[in-house]
Amino acid sequence: MYEKKDEFPFVDKDGTEICRVKAIDTWDIAGDYLLTDSRTDEELVIFENDLSVLQDTWRLSDANDQSLLAEINSRGAPVSLARKLLPGGQYLAHKYEISDANGDSIGTITGEFTLFDFDQYEIDLTDTSSIPTEPIVIAAIVIDAI
Repeated sequence: MYEKKDEFPFVDKDGTEICRVKAIDTWDIAGDYLLTDSRTDEELVIFENDLSVLQDTWRLSDANDQSLLAEINSRGAPVSLARKLLPGGQYLAHKYEISDANGDSIGTITGEFTLFDFDQYEIDLTDTSSIPTEPIVIAAIVIDAI
């Protein structure tokens, strides 16, 4: 449960904030976030998390018209349960399937096992014609951060 306005600023190599992701509501059990362009304050994408112990599902929607851009789903119940319930489960690498608004697979997000290092992910997009790639990359970071 998120009890405060979580906020994740993203900065360029010079330390200038380029965008930010902020929790939409306080006391939100699932956790929905808004991606905003820091230079223009334009609201870009909503990251909506479905609360489930069995599978992590994130929907990326256009902030203006709420149209679905993409969906990111974890690999399923056994691994999701192990990650959440087993001691050391947090060290199991994430793996997600990315689908477009039509439900067609357009890529994956695959984590690598790391014990004492920063988390590392490989994002493989096979079709970027229907979605902007930047929100997918930012979503991967947000999913890992929370």
